[in-house]
Amino acid sequence: MQTDHIKTVFKHIYRNVKDRTIRLKPRLNYTDGFLVYQKIIGCEVDNNSTGLMRSWDSFNGINVEEVNISMPEKTLQRKSNYLYEWDEKLQSDSKKMVSDLYYPVCVRNLQKYFHKEKNRMLSKVKPRVRLLKKTLTGSGMVQVTCLATGFYPRHINLTILRDGQPLSEDLVTGGILLPNVDGTYQMRKSLEVNAEELKESCYSCSATRLSLDNKLDIRLEYDPGPPIASIVFSVLVVLLVCLIVLTVAIVKWRKRHTGSQSSLQSEYTGASGEYLKIH
Repeated sequence: MQTDHIKTVFKHIYRNVKDRTIRLKPRLNYTDGFLVYQKIIGCEVDNNSTGLMRSWDSFNGINVEEVNISMPEKTLQRKSNYLYEWDEKLQSDSKKMVSDLYYPVCVRNLQKYFHKEKNRMLSKVKPRVRLLKKTLTGSGMVQVTCLATGFYPRHINLTILRDGQPLSEDLVTGGILLPNVDGTYQMRKSLEVNAEELKESCYSCSATRLSLDNKLDIRLEYDPGPPIASIVFSVLVVLLVCLIVLTVAIVKWRKRHTGSQSSLQSEYTGASGEYLKIH
C-alpha cells in the first residue's frame, strides 16, 4: 500500500468515526466517560473477479451500521437504526470512495496475503475427535465433552447425540471456535448428566465438515467398572496367599523352636554326666 493511500484512508476513517461519535452520544444518552467506536472493513474476491465490499460499525458494543457494496453491480445496501439516512449524493460519494480507494487497496493486500499463505490456506487437516467424561466433584454429575481439535479450515459442525438423536443446543455448553498455536482450530461442546442417565443411554459425538470425505462418529460406552465376581475372586486369592505364607512361617518357627530346645536338653544332660563322674 502506498503512503498517500494510507494517509487518505486513515484521514477518511478518522473523520467518519469522529462525526458519528458526536452524533451518537446524545442519541444513545452518553455524556462523559470512556467511549469506544469500532469499524471493520473487508472485501471479497471471487475467482479474481470483483465481489463485495463490506463494513460493520459499533458504538460501545451496539451495532449501529452495516453496509454492503456490490462492486460488479455498483449497488449499495445499508442497515442502520441509529445513524442518519443517506441521500443520493452521500450514497454516490461513498460508492466512489470505495470503488476508487478502499476496494483496490483491500484486494491488493488480500491477494498479497493469499500468495504468502497460499499453502496453509488451501490445506485441509482433519480433526482429531475425542469424547471425554469427567465426574464433577461438587455436584456428582458427569460431564460428557466432545472435543475436536487440530482441523483446518475453521468450519466444522460438532454435535453431541444421545441414543443416536442430536441433543438440543439448550442442553449443551461450549461451541466456541478457538485457535491453536499451530494455526489450526479447536472446538468443544459439553453436557452434564447424572450417573443413571450415563448408564441407561449411549452418548456419541459427530464431527462434520466440508474437507472430510465422511463424518467422524465417536461413541462413549458406559463403563460399570470390574464385575463383582472378579473382585471377590481376587480378594480370596490374596487371602489364600497370605494364609499360606503365614502357615509356612509358623511351621518354620516351630521347627526352629523345637530344635533349640533339643540342643539345650543335650547340653544339660552331658554336663550332668560329667559332674557325677567327678564326684
